[in-house]
Amino acid sequence: MAGAARPIHTEAAEARFNAFAEYLLGTGRAAKTVASYRSDWTGLVRWASQELRRPFDVADLTADLVSAWRDELAAAQQQPATINRKLVFVKRFTDWDARVSADAREQIRKVEAVPQPPRRPRGLDDSELGRFLTIVTREGSARDQAIVHTLLETGLKVSELVRLRREDVVLRTRDGYLRVRTSAEGRGRTVALGRIARRALRRWMGTRTDAHTSLFLGERGPLSANAVQRIVRKYCRKASVQVSPTTLRHTFAATFLQAGRGDLTDLADLLGHDCIETTRLYILGDEDDDEDDEAVG
Repeated sequence: MAGAARPIHTEAAEARFNAFAEYLLGTGRAAKTVASYRSDWTGLVRWASQELRRPFDVADLTADLVSAWRDELAAAQQQPATINRKLVFVKRFTDWDARVSADAREQIRKVEAVPQPPRRPRGLDDSELGRFLTIVTREGSARDQAIVHTLLETGLKVSELVRLRREDVVLRTRDGYLRVRTSAEGRGRTVALGRIARRALRRWMGTRTDAHTSLFLGERGPLSANAVQRIVRKYCRKASVQVSPTTLRHTFAATFLQAGRGDLTDLADLLGHDCIETTRLYILGDEDDDEDDEAVG
């Protein structure tokens, strides 16, 4: 009779990942992000247990092990973006887990990503934006107009938009801003609102007769990220323009830089980027304008 399959990790290692997953969910990370990290974790520990010929433990996480895993993924012809995303997971996990030594954590941070060609984030040109906003203005409800103009004038992620509460909106005569929550504890950033977004939000909030704390509601309660995606797609189809909430985020970023409203560091703060290299893609795209069409990003 065949023996039981050898475990790929220690019980302690699995407990640490489960605690990490609970931490992520508690700080507002989307369930699909946590599921993606779990898949990355499983792939890492399965490979590591084969290399080590014993169950993997968190103490085995070293820069050499992570580098070897990266190289194995590249040899298996995984896409550079996929490999780099997996590296981000490992670095976030080791930054979180105090049981990883400070020296190992620092060395893992230095493991280099797989080179990949820069991708320019796709924003709307003036003609596309004009057609899209014409449809939104003509046919959109007060709520939908507030959603579109908030995304366009703040560069928020959809996950951030749907977490907004009424109390996060500050509207004054000549200015206004949003308190953007990036964690369950209320940590986040402040993002200024433009004139049109302020007017749209004031109009939407003025129609509310309920006592719900969420800023954006549907018939069944607070809107989900998928619901916002569907709302934006509805108007983009009518305008014959390819638009998503991410496109509006990229349009905001490109407009911010082109208008000289701040530098790359300012933009990174507004977008909530952890790494300024992500924000630097907007500069790379502008430099390539005279030579090539925009890459999808």
